[in-house]
Amino acid sequence: MKFKRVLAMAVTAVMTCSLLAGCGGKTESAGTVDSGTGTAAQDTAAADTKGGEKTNLKFYIWSDEENYISKVVEQYNAQSDSVHVEMISIANDSYDDKLKVMMAAGDEADIVDIRGLAQVTQYRDTGSLMDLTEMVKNSELDISKYGAMWDSSYPDGQIFALPTRTTCWMLFYNPDLLAEAGVEMPEQLTWTEYAEMAKKLTAGEGPDKQWGGYWVDWHTQFMATQQGVYVNADDVTAVQDSLELLNQLYNVDKSHMSLGEMKATDTQYLADFENKRVALMPQGEWMINMLLNDINAGKTDVSWEIAPMPIPDGVEPGTTWGQFQFAGITSTTKHPEESFDFLKYLCGPEGAAIYA
Repeated sequence: MKFKRVLAMAVTAVMTCSLLAGCGGKTESAGTVDSGTGTAAQDTAAADTKGGEKTNLKFYIWSDEENYISKVVEQYNAQSDSVHVEMISIANDSYDDKLKVMMAAGDEADIVDIRGLAQVTQYRDTGSLMDLTEMVKNSELDISKYGAMWDSSYPDGQIFALPTRTTCWMLFYNPDLLAEAGVEMPEQLTWTEYAEMAKKLTAGEGPDKQWGGYWVDWHTQFMATQQGVYVNADDVTAVQDSLELLNQLYNVDKSHMSLGEMKATDTQYLADFENKRVALMPQGEWMINMLLNDINAGKTDVSWEIAPMPIPDGVEPGTTWGQFQFAGITSTTKHPEESFDFLKYLCGPEGAAIYA
């Protein structure tokens, strides 16, 4: 399928799933956190609060979010007379662990970026997040714009975080590697066909090995998700099918780098794709912007296209998955009203326009 057509489909899917849409990327942020020490390094812009006239809010994010969230923060700061948001970025791979420690210690964070509903639930249960229910009800936010996922995210009506955007997964691939192997990308792959294609695209050994595909360890029940089956269902056969396919890819066909090797070598999925070591990569929409940024910066000249996510037999073509990403206010903030003012901007129409 042609890049422009699938890109249009992907963008449409992302933007219609929620009020916000966006693609991941990495640029310089207002502040960064060293992945080894966890100490903040603030630049002049972050520290400048006009002689103390503005309330300074600390907003923690993971590094993949920098490219688009930084633009929202910049425009909010430019239009706010009373609040300055200091964005602090933590390395993507260590973000969740470091945020848990910070939240448990009651660190001075005011607003935090949260990856998915499961994390929101954990922070809610530990009392780390402020209950926003009444603030949202009394605000001008039109929550109907968030779509159908809103109700499933707040089944009891209590709101502890707001959606910043929604994710949308698709199949990235290197057309040059496919051409070299004499393989063509069809309009729609099944997972069985995906596994066979990955085997054909696997070549070489050792550090120079070309992997047919690369599967990150973030989502293991993908085939079940595409069929509307979750791990708490009475029949989890589809979950088992997902795990069995991963075992085939990792350990039987050896067409994908195993989990053990990923951990041992601290491999980075984007770098391996950009270095042309990977032919197929199921990933989220954030990778579009990451690739565009790195190509424009001259960091890589990789060829890439996108196609619909492979599907289980019998599932409607084009079926994929995604979830809300969230931002919330810490229960220890000293500036709840100011923090909510920024949260409304980030998760409302103004922020949406910048994201998109």
